[in-house]
Amino acid sequence: MKSTPRFQYLATWWIAPLAILLLNVWIAGRLFHVEYSANLGSNEGEFIAIARGVANHWGDLRWWPEWSLGLPFQNTYLPLLQAVVGVFSRISGHSPALSFHQVSAAFFCLGPAFLYLMACAMTRMPWASFLAAAAYSAVSPCALLPAFRTDLGGLWNLRRLQILAFYGEGPHTASMAMVPLAILFLYLAMARGRLWHKVLAGIFLGAAVLANAFGSVILAAAAAALLASVRTERFWRNLLLAAAIGGLTYCWISPLAPPSVISAIRMNSPTVDGDFRFTMRSAVGVATLAAGFALAWWMTRKGRAPAHVRFFLLFAWLMTGTVALGSLAQIYVVPQPHRYQIAMDMSLCLLAVFGGAEAVRRISPRALTTAAIVLTLALAVQARHAIRYAHGQIRSTDVAKSSMYKLTRWMDANLRGARVMVGGSYSFYFNDFSDTPQLHGGQDPMLPNFMLRIAVFTIYSGMNAGARDGEIATLWLKALGAHAVSVPGPHSDEVYKPFADPRKFEGLLPVLWREGDDTVYGVPARSDSLAHVMAAGDLVRDPPVNGLDTAQLEKYVAALDAPAYPEAKWRWTSRHSAVIDAVVAPGQVISAQVTYTPGWRASGAEVSQDGLGLVVLKPTCQGPCEIALTYDGGLEWRITCFLSLAAMLVVLCLAVGRVF
Repeated sequence: MKSTPRFQYLATWWIAPLAILLLNVWIAGRLFHVEYSANLGSNEGEFIAIARGVANHWGDLRWWPEWSLGLPFQNTYLPLLQAVVGVFSRISGHSPALSFHQVSAAFFCLGPAFLYLMACAMTRMPWASFLAAAAYSAVSPCALLPAFRTDLGGLWNLRRLQILAFYGEGPHTASMAMVPLAILFLYLAMARGRLWHKVLAGIFLGAAVLANAFGSVILAAAAAALLASVRTERFWRNLLLAAAIGGLTYCWISPLAPPSVISAIRMNSPTVDGDFRFTMRSAVGVATLAAGFALAWWMTRKGRAPAHVRFFLLFAWLMTGTVALGSLAQIYVVPQPHRYQIAMDMSLCLLAVFGGAEAVRRISPRALTTAAIVLTLALAVQARHAIRYAHGQIRSTDVAKSSMYKLTRWMDANLRGARVMVGGSYSFYFNDFSDTPQLHGGQDPMLPNFMLRIAVFTIYSGMNAGARDGEIATLWLKALGAHAVSVPGPHSDEVYKPFADPRKFEGLLPVLWREGDDTVYGVPARSDSLAHVMAAGDLVRDPPVNGLDTAQLEKYVAALDAPAYPEAKWRWTSRHSAVIDAVVAPGQVISAQVTYTPGWRASGAEVSQDGLGLVVLKPTCQGPCEIALTYDGGLEWRITCFLSLAAMLVVLCLAVGRVF
């Protein structure tokens, strides 16, 4: 009996994606009920802290005072997921932690369903699209690479689930959910050229990038593959179209991903979690990818492969090549190439199903049905394994019983909100429960002040410091305004044990609290204020060459403790503004231990920065002075807001023009 066109429509566009969605709910369903994961070594605590800030301070998100001496909110992390979680938490009444897992799990489940819609719209092959989405739901081809297989604990375990449930990669999961829709509408914009396709392409391109910066590289690879496979007779027109959509999209999202954030990512990413700096080996890797791309394009064109197979092959080549070169040969064509593993899985699942279907069709069209049945049965068995694997990975904990929570509550109750340095993975979750600011915190790739990375590395490692290890670490702590430091010992519950010598402060700094192998040391200071009056010559003028270059640092710290200088009072009036009360003599300045950015403005003082990247105020008054310091985002914020508004007006004008 032949199916009716209506049933075919329902099966293609509703029943099949719903089935894929339900399969993923079956896999990750437990995550909807987890507040805090049993793995407290993941960085999901940082994303929860941002979501908590969004929920509690929705109207005041210009500046983020809790992390890294303070930094613009845009530098905490690209904000899409955290904003959604914060809003959901506020509306639902669920805690930010529970909301984070619920929203992240929703993106996890939606991603393969969106992949089905993308594949089906591009190929008009519903059954193959269903198999490809099912494969992406339950199989991880990246496990073929030894490093990933070892980390996963087996060839058949699901990496896409592991990075969310174990490593807390909610933003990456959200970005990968948006990528198929961005590819779909970019494809439709090139193939059909309707305005609403172009608009939706821009919306989902922007969403994928605002969820995770790795989305921009994945989408660039997808765009290159689309240009080489979709209506290639219109290559230059499609290239201009893609550039226009990309340009307008960036203008639209630029207030949340401004050039300063991109610059910070470019500065930091090559040296986060390894040395991924671009070298001659990297150039060889780029040349290899380009040559393979050109060869694959030529061979599929000569062999008259369908456009969708060409796209899947070219996309898979770029994603798989990027990951494999880094994993197998330590050739890094981009920073942190291992982070593209899920895009590799997605592209290989598409290529395996559609490329395999094309190969079988050419050999024996009758064998297609048999192959589809065999693959369906195999995926059913694998899906059962994925569900069991997920049940083992998704585990919750009573966070109130953890050493991290006890440390956080003690600091919050006893240090009166003074800045602290929280050692290791405890820092990830510290601001889930406390508003006490940290010397370090958040994501290193986003840091606007590279000197902080130098300081933290020196404090942790003590590399080449010798007998002065504790002394130099203390200098950095004082210079950056920390009044306490928590040090996990070798038997602590903290995961990473970052201090090379966890006893370096014994006898040098007073012990404020100790439980188990976790110790909090006090860092003595004349004042707990963030503002300090001193002579201009006491400032650190030149950025230290490394963490042991402390000559100017010692002079600066001596000025912080010098009783000859009057104390300055610092009072926050909002999350992005403060008032400083000080008595200032001629030739004196005020050093504020807050990250400098061009967005700081002060009434009654000129604002600049010192060699540590901290704010310096040169008062225009003498004697008793009151200086109001405000972060307003600066010229960059105003320009990006204008560009965002302009991009939206351009799209609106195009839409109105089409109507009339």
